[in-house]
Amino acid sequence: MKKTALHSALFAAIAMTAFAAQASQYPDLPVGIKSGTGALIGDTVYVGLGTGGDKFYSLNLKEKDAKWQELPAFPGGKRNQPVSAGVDGKLYVFGGFQDTDVAKNQVINDAYRYDPETNSWTKLQTRSPRSAVGASVAETNGKIYFVGGINQEIWNGLFQDIAAAGGDKDKEKAIFDPYFNLRVQDFFFSPEIVSYEPATNTWRNEGIFPYSGRAGAAVAIKDNKLLVVNGEVKAGLRTQTTELGTIGKNGVTWKKLGDLPTPKGQKQQEGIAGAMGGYTYGNYIVTGGANFPGARANYQNGITDAHRTGGLKKTWHSDVYALNAKKGTWKIIGNLPEPIGYGVSVSYDNKVLLIGGEGQGGKALTSVQTMSYDGKKLVVE
Repeated sequence: MKKTALHSALFAAIAMTAFAAQASQYPDLPVGIKSGTGALIGDTVYVGLGTGGDKFYSLNLKEKDAKWQELPAFPGGKRNQPVSAGVDGKLYVFGGFQDTDVAKNQVINDAYRYDPETNSWTKLQTRSPRSAVGASVAETNGKIYFVGGINQEIWNGLFQDIAAAGGDKDKEKAIFDPYFNLRVQDFFFSPEIVSYEPATNTWRNEGIFPYSGRAGAAVAIKDNKLLVVNGEVKAGLRTQTTELGTIGKNGVTWKKLGDLPTPKGQKQQEGIAGAMGGYTYGNYIVTGGANFPGARANYQNGITDAHRTGGLKKTWHSDVYALNAKKGTWKIIGNLPEPIGYGVSVSYDNKVLLIGGEGQGGKALTSVQTMSYDGKKLVVE
């Protein structure tokens, strides 16, 4: 019995390594893109911004030997952490961080549309009512749902104060220290679920997310069910919780699901932000993301500056989690070859594509990986 179990474990490890070593069926990005954005429209995926500057690229996933095609430059300029979604054959891009004449890293709330038929961009006559930075989006029935988002006034004010400090390190410390010592609830991350309907160019309040506001959560929608996985709840601190919302005529109603399990070798599940996930053979799987191991314990012990206390280091992850939709529980089903986070993920042809992102240490990636899971076996290419 022991020999059989050992043989099975060895075989599983060897098989997983073989899966990871398989060449991806899709070409690498022309440039490394992290903290950018992207979305799927039909058979074509669009990816850009972030470390890609003002560039956007498209790839026809159905076409054999397809190459990435560069689109016209994004008219809104370079920016980090925008969000995007595809609706009715068009790409919509919202917000982001941008350096301005006032200060660096300012949150902007503009919106743009790309039309593949005319290969052109249009700035929309609208503005997001809540910060799109830190928000996570998913589309269904012609509407784009926004979950979470940082507080625009607090963030912009922080960097305006830093600009006014004129490079004085003591003044900068006096600005940053109170910010990082704020409690979770005092970061005022958006608790509202907001939707945008391109057909009518209107925004709608879809109700309150009854848990802590999020930044950088993984989200997905299937059959009018809105899934939220982890995310940041204050600077440097994540949550391990997951939730499921039901989209109805009067907004979204919520229930808690199980927490992500603790990976081997960790004291507890810290939660992840910047994770990447999607549906494959009807199963939702999620991977990657980053956190500061030890930050959750610090906060539980009353240390509000949780991630800067004790020499904690930002750590990227490779664990792959699968949701048991009937039970609302999670399990770890394997690992990626290398840690990853803050890239673009889309579901296509029963695979989850992981496009770009950043690896351990924050290096911008050009890779395009795929994951598939049939409920029994994880395959990574």
